[in-house]
Amino acid sequence: PNFVKTRFLVCKHLVQSVHPVAPTFFLEVQWNRTIPFWTHPLLVPLDSCPPPLATAAMPVPVPLEPANEGEMESGDEVGDGAEDDLVDTFCQQLDTRTFQERMLTHVKNIRDFCDGLEYQIQFNDYRMLTVLERNGSSFLRLADNCLSRERRENSSRSRSPTTWEKGTASAMFYRARSSSQ
Repeated sequence: PNFVKTRFLVCKHLVQSVHPVAPTFFLEVQWNRTIPFWTHPLLVPLDSCPPPLATAAMPVPVPLEPANEGEMESGDEVGDGAEDDLVDTFCQQLDTRTFQERMLTHVKNIRDFCDGLEYQIQFNDYRMLTVLERNGSSFLRLADNCLSRERRENSSRSRSPTTWEKGTASAMFYRARSSSQ
């Protein structure tokens, strides 16, 4: 929500240096013109223990709805944009699995799916190819961007990719394997 009110954004290295915070943090934080730019009890550096509120599961707010249709004002209709000024503080249930468990689950599913795709080749069915390209387009683009970035990082002939490069921005956090792997 801060970018709506001011043109000054927070550098990603500052965001990544503290423990995660609840979405309501942005409603409560105090902005300062000098260091520290933000002050809030939940802003705790990663090298220290997380605050007790950040480790517990965050509560999910109940949406505000009128008790019955009669309570709605005459000008309020569903989808008329009356709620555009509200800040969304909904947060999903925290996944308690570790990073490695989650990543390995995704890797296993992708490998199994790739095996299934290889099996599909013998049928020469363009409908399956069309469905794959249409429904998996964003994933296929991400894979292309990551692999392209990796090839360029390992190449001594092409220029190294930059962090905010438009073509591979989605692969910003992908760490390239060395060319010997």
